[in-house]
Amino acid sequence: MSAMLLDLPDELRRAVAGAAAACGVSEAEWLTEAAREKLAAAAQLAYLSERANRGDRAAFEQVLGHVPAAPVEPGDER
Repeated sequence: MSAMLLDLPDELRRAVAGAAAACGVSEAEWLTEAAREKLAAAAQLAYLSERANRGDRAAFEQVLGHVPAAPVEPGDER
């Protein structure tokens, strides 16, 4: 493990301290988990963007063309 010096605005530092205290962890642990979550979200976004770029609208429409028409089920009106 390595150390990192991090400068945070006072308001953000207080918010981190409060959130960490509410979770019962140190500020360092809270920030470590926050960084992990942000990295996971970025990786997921990259994955979904890559998948979306491989999408084929014509193929999608063709598949939908095979779905029979059916009345709307109660509760699905929205």
